[in-house]
Amino acid sequence: MDTGKTCALRLFTWTCIESEGGKEVAPTCPDHGLAEVRSRAFRNGALFFCQIMDHVLNPCSYQELEEERKEARARLRSNAAGAGSK
Repeated sequence: MDTGKTCALRLFTWTCIESEGGKEVAPTCPDHGLAEVRSRAFRNGALFFCQIMDHVLNPCSYQELEEERKEARARLRSNAAGAGSK
């Protein structure tokens, strides 16, 4: 997966970022690009918000989060593979 590539899904816009352990797929702010996104526990899931403007992105259950993260990983891998073959 290439760093900086994004994909927009139902709940979040996702990006692949470098971390100490390798590459990680994480929600990002669709309005502020690679703005730092924070999360807090919220009912039976998590609430995500943009650190720059302190606005809420989306509340979701942990199950919804993991399902969408899997889809984002697959799409970002597919996009990176397609870009690498051009």
